[in-house]
Amino acid sequence: MKTKKYVIAIAIFGGMLFTAQATNLFKDAPKIEKSKIRVPVNG
Repeated sequence: MKTKKYVIAIAIFGGMLFTAQATNLFKDAPKIEKSKIRVPVNG
């Protein structure tokens, strides 16, 4: 039973580390600029 708790704790901790790393990657990613092509309103 103890090993099962340890495995679950390690899995949760690893998941937290992965999500923190993923959010940092998305924060540092270059932002997509809006297109400079203007779409006409009437057509």
